[in-house]
Amino acid sequence: MASHQSKLPIKSFDYSELLENFLYLGSSQTSKNLEGLHSLNITHIVNLAGKCHYPSEFTYGVFHINDGVSKNKCEKNLPLTLQFIDQARREKHSNRVLIHCRGGMSRTPFIAIVYLMHSTNMSLIEAFNLVKNCRPQIHIHEEHCKALVEFDKSNSCTLDFLMNK
Repeated sequence: MASHQSKLPIKSFDYSELLENFLYLGSSQTSKNLEGLHSLNITHIVNLAGKCHYPSEFTYGVFHINDGVSKNKCEKNLPLTLQFIDQARREKHSNRVLIHCRGGMSRTPFIAIVYLMHSTNMSLIEAFNLVKNCRPQIHIHEEHCKALVEFDKSNSCTLDFLMNK
């Protein structure tokens, strides 16, 4: 008897809930799973890489950031990205935001950490540990880690710590 492989493009729905009933992290695969997105009541999607698959279903903020990009190039998109997430939170209490990049392991956690530092005044070490606990597979690119250390006003963390966790 021949086995049949699924022809569905999405094999799983991988996401991490960072802030309860508000902020979720995932990959481009996560962003393609309409049923999964609806199950989380996602209303807004921060797209850091890739295509916007359901523009009639969700409000998209497209802020393409490449891995390895310098702090200066990154800083151009950061205020707009943070503003998009903040606006979603202010607009309606029931809004839910998914942040995604291609793999959900470098750019996504980078933006999530910056957002936590920005919106909750967490130190870098607190924000990093929260994101790492929620999404253990993270591996943030060195250039983004350097930017995080520079953004951290509390000097709570070193580049060496971020690169080796």
